[in-house]
Amino acid sequence: MPRPFAPISYKTPRVSPTRRRRGFTLVELLVVIAIIGVLVGLLLPAVQAAREAARRMQCSNNLKQLSLAIHSYESAFKTFPVTITGSGVPGNPRGSGLYSWLAMILPQVEQLPLYQSIDFAVPMTSTVGTTAPNYLSLNIQANHRNAQAAAQVIPTFICPSDAWVPTQVAGTASPAPGSYAANIGWVRQTTGITGQSGPLGQTNGAMPIDNPADTNRFWYQPKMRFRDLVDGSSNTALLAERVINSLVPVQGLFGASMPPGPPKVMSFCGGGGTTRTLPQWVSYCQGVSSPDPLYSAPHGKAWISGLTLAGNTYMHVMLPNQRNCHITGGEASGNNMVTASSQHGSGVHVAVADGHIRYVSGSIEDRVWWGFGSRNGGETFVNFE
Repeated sequence: MPRPFAPISYKTPRVSPTRRRRGFTLVELLVVIAIIGVLVGLLLPAVQAAREAARRMQCSNNLKQLSLAIHSYESAFKTFPVTITGSGVPGNPRGSGLYSWLAMILPQVEQLPLYQSIDFAVPMTSTVGTTAPNYLSLNIQANHRNAQAAAQVIPTFICPSDAWVPTQVAGTASPAPGSYAANIGWVRQTTGITGQSGPLGQTNGAMPIDNPADTNRFWYQPKMRFRDLVDGSSNTALLAERVINSLVPVQGLFGASMPPGPPKVMSFCGGGGTTRTLPQWVSYCQGVSSPDPLYSAPHGKAWISGLTLAGNTYMHVMLPNQRNCHITGGEASGNNMVTASSQHGSGVHVAVADGHIRYVSGSIEDRVWWGFGSRNGGETFVNFE
């Protein structure tokens, strides 16, 4: 008969005390943590640089989309979108108006329902009176007919590098901000670069502005199209970045003051406009010693607003990322030295009128920057090579 299988016995092998696995010592653990910390320290700047490069690319793409929207608008309406800096009805300060070019191109940036929800028959402010307005009080309150539309955040209107903070400096409706401004050229009555030309009588930028209620009609250009860019669409700036000012004025015993911030978000308030060359305007702006917090706060805080202080238009006077200067008396006409600015180092992205996007260094030559902002100055030195 077959022999039965012998049972198999399993014995747990003994582990020699000298062969037991041991964990990290405290010193080894500290060394590993230190190495990881060094690696993270080396990689973090690269990661941040990559993220900023992506944000910068998105910002440039936003400008591209806006410039294409303006081209589409011009093709449909035979004019670039206008910014109304005051009442839209002559003789009626409570008429329509005070809306920006950004509001006009909403259908061209796939925001048709939002555009249709806006009542353009009322002014984009809650406080227009029956006499000359106090421009610091022109804001959009929560009970305004267009409050909900004004508060709508439009991603295409905001540079992702511009870390804005919601405030109510533009009204209790908390209007949504915008990072981009339209070029309206030089300051009124500028006599050119050398003073050889007569005082500038009409806005010479690429984008139209108007205030039908203003009696000084000579300055405005309510309609503008490609044929008006006499210097050529490839030599004329159309749009540029402008940093959103998220600082909030602080009221003290001696009036309002502004928390510390970079010069590019500050507006320095001087006297009224006068006849000056562009170098003299720069000297004038640089000579004002203290920023005006109340005129600085609204910059970029309401994309829907055509109010000059909202800064949805800018001028080619100061070089990119330098200070802004408020010109007393220029509120109704957009005649305010808002400066192109960005969070991308020393320069800014600019949408040229022919549709391409250019990064302009803050060290650009003055004459080139000034000529770039003029649509009809006949400058021959607008090149970036």
